[in-house]
Amino acid sequence: MIATKPRTKDLAALFAHAASDNNLEVISALLSENGTFDIQTPDLETLEVGKHQFLSWFTNKLSETKITSIQYDQCMHCHIGNPVVLFNEGQFPRKIKDSSERSKTGILIESESDLITILKFCYLFLVTDNKYDFECRHR
Repeated sequence: MIATKPRTKDLAALFAHAASDNNLEVISALLSENGTFDIQTPDLETLEVGKHQFLSWFTNKLSETKITSIQYDQCMHCHIGNPVVLFNEGQFPRKIKDSSERSKTGILIESESDLITILKFCYLFLVTDNKYDFECRHR
């Protein structure tokens, strides 16, 4: 039997399920030591950080919020076609800063050599509708 490498799509599912199960050991094992990962600072700015800072931030986020749903989509902007995971209908882990932002945030996943090398906040999806927060509130 020939072992096959996990594809980025498979890594996205492994990441999503590990997050849902609050399994930080699996998440840590999936992330490249040399990767770049988005977090949100206390003043709601996006910051690109390394693995250990991401894990610290994500651990705190998982302790504050239970993941109740997982959806998969694809990026339609900066990494066209890459898998995107939407937790809690795009409401976790990033908070919306103001009404000029889109109402949902996904986590785009890019991989290399069987590890996740990029986790990036994503806002434009192939299937999932993502209106601006302003449009959602006034309906």
